[in-house]
Amino acid sequence: MSGSHPAHADPRPDLGTLGALSIGIGGIVGGGIFATLGLAGSQARGATDLSFLVGGGVALLTAYSYVRLSLTYPGEGGTVTYLNRAFGTGLFAGGLNTLLVLSYVIIMALYAGAFADYANGFLPASVHATVRSILAPAIIVILAVLNFLGPGLVEKSEGLFNVGKLAILLLFVVAGLASPGLSLERLAPSHWVSAKEIIGSGMLVFLSYEGFELIANASDRIKSPARTLPRAYYGSVLAAMTLYVLIAVVAIGHLSFEALTVAKERSVAVAAQTFLGAFGAALMSFGAILATTSAINADFYGASKLPAILAADKEMPKRYAREVWGRHPAALVLIATQAVLILRYADLHAISAAASAGFLLVFAMVNAANAKLSAKTGSRRWVSIAAAAACLGALGVMILQILDHPEHSRSLWFIAGLVVYPFLYELIYRRIAARTASARP
Repeated sequence: MSGSHPAHADPRPDLGTLGALSIGIGGIVGGGIFATLGLAGSQARGATDLSFLVGGGVALLTAYSYVRLSLTYPGEGGTVTYLNRAFGTGLFAGGLNTLLVLSYVIIMALYAGAFADYANGFLPASVHATVRSILAPAIIVILAVLNFLGPGLVEKSEGLFNVGKLAILLLFVVAGLASPGLSLERLAPSHWVSAKEIIGSGMLVFLSYEGFELIANASDRIKSPARTLPRAYYGSVLAAMTLYVLIAVVAIGHLSFEALTVAKERSVAVAAQTFLGAFGAALMSFGAILATTSAINADFYGASKLPAILAADKEMPKRYAREVWGRHPAALVLIATQAVLILRYADLHAISAAASAGFLLVFAMVNAANAKLSAKTGSRRWVSIAAAAACLGALGVMILQILDHPEHSRSLWFIAGLVVYPFLYELIYRRIAARTASARP
């Protein structure tokens, strides 16, 4: 639902607390932990679990704004609606909404890369580079086609995907904690990095928490929303925080920092191999393939609707609102093409940093939107202001941390491009649209 139209609640809400929680947990716990655990561990070392706690803390603060805004403006527009309600449909909100779309595109590229990396675990090392260059873009194209031909099947399959990936991750945690080979020595304060490194690493993997936003898109289907929505938002973030911390403890407890760095792209599978053997590594690789496929599926299903919503508000070209068999093919092509290009030109660190930066900026503005609308949403304004400051401050720390590591300087250029491109696109599009409209007789 766009910000310029009233939200219409579903006359028969069908989601209770468990259903809403499953949307949040399923959206959060996906390909992100498989893709970024090694990245976080290689930088935060013994404080990797703390990094995930920091990221979760920022997500929890932001969840407050989403609770209040979802109660006031229920509907599938979600974040787009909130930003448009607060800031109108001008260049600023349009740029932010385009940034949201691009952030989803980047995170899909990350998941596609992780899909290929874990699929390589079943193949000889001699073909890894070649197979990755084919598999990563291929999974994006395949799922784009599936979302066009059978979105109903895609939506129904998410439940099975969620159960499968959570069951595999829980097995990893339980078996890893019970293993006699577990050593907590590497988690001792003597192996912690600086506070800046901890926070920066936590923000680098912040994308692992962004999925709670999906609850907003189903907020008009929630039964007893005043009770259910807070439970869903806070409960899903807390559940993910707990799971991520335990996964980090198991991984650090079974792998040296050097081994974790070497196994960066397949860290969960390599860690599982130390206490579950080859079967464990294969199972985790399968779980990662399941989780990343599920995450790309969900992002295609949700993100492909955003250009149509923005087109209705004249923030993107009308072609993205055109439907074919009830789908939006132009949006699917746009998202898939950009994701493939990002895969081609950016590495894991740059993709992870840019995706996290994009969501931190969007969430900061959602918090600002709730602060601005606090009289309508019945919110404590200071909480949302503090949450916005936390998002921006954490992003600043991540950038400072990247500056301390010249080998990752390319990530800064990628982040800068991510921030500038949406607003430049909106500016050019609006000027062309205005000239076209004025030229008509």
